[in-house]
Amino acid sequence: METLTQMTADWRQAATDEAYFSASRVQERLFDLYGVLPAGPARQLVEMWLTLTIERDLFSGHELIELLDELDTRLVVPVAG
Repeated sequence: METLTQMTADWRQAATDEAYFSASRVQERLFDLYGVLPAGPARQLVEMWLTLTIERDLFSGHELIELLDELDTRLVVPVAG
């Protein structure tokens, strides 16, 4: 089973290599991420993007890299100081 880090790294590489992705292809990867994410802000972001896959036909590689960047940001747990 792929780890979350492997999944996002693979997707980031694909988004760098390809200009556009079909909504169904994005949806498939989002469902994979959703299955491994704990409840919280990162999972909420994936849920929002899953909704977008119903409304749109194409996503750019650039958009997906921005999604992955935001996902990474939401996965970082702040250190109490």
